[in-house]
Formats: sequence, C-alpha cells, structure tokens
Amino acid sequence: MPTVSVLTKNDQEQIVSSGEYEVQKDQILFDQLDAQGVKLPHGCLAGSCGSCRMIVTEGSELLSPPGAIESDTIGNLKMSNAKKYPSDCDLRLSCRVKVIGDGKISILPG
Repeated sequence: MPTVSVLTKNDQEQIVSSGEYEVQKDQILFDQLDAQGVKLPHGCLAGSCGSCRMIVTEGSELLSPPGAIESDTIGNLKMSNAKKYPSDCDLRLSCRVKVIGDGKISILPG
C-alpha cells in the first residue's frame, strides 16, 4: 500500500502534527485519511471551495492528474494567492486527488 506523510502547520508556519498513513490505491485521499482519524481542513468536498488544499512536497507523480474542477479551483487559488502559492507550487485538493502508485507522498495542508 502507498504511504502518505502528512505535516500540519499552524498560522506561524510551525509544524503542529505529523504522521505516516497507508492508503489504498485509486481512492480519494481525503476519505482515506479521514477514515484513519486525520482531520484535514475541508468545506464542500466537491473540489469547488479549495478548503482542502494541500501542497505536495514529494511524490506528485504518484497522484492522479487533476480533473477540470480541481484544475479550475487550483488556478483560482494560485491567482488570488500568488505569494503563498507560486506557479511552481504543487497545489492539490485532497477531496479530489487519488493515490495511483506505490511509494511515499508527502503533503502539507495549505
């Protein structure tokens, strides 16, 4: 099973929690982590609000490509928060992304 490393930071950019979790392939990442007690920020859980945004720091090639809804939301987030999310930042939505490969993925909730 693929492993996902999750780091959560507070408003002062200090790490407040971290952990590694095994997830099933081809399943929504948010659902997989939520089932294991990891509480990520969320809103609509449909990819429109961007509340569940995360920054992928390692292993983006092991994630499903973004669909139209996720791409639009990410584009809007990057446009309105260019300093926080530069164009080379690998921003994804945990409610839309699926792990498609074995390996380790590191994410940092946005």
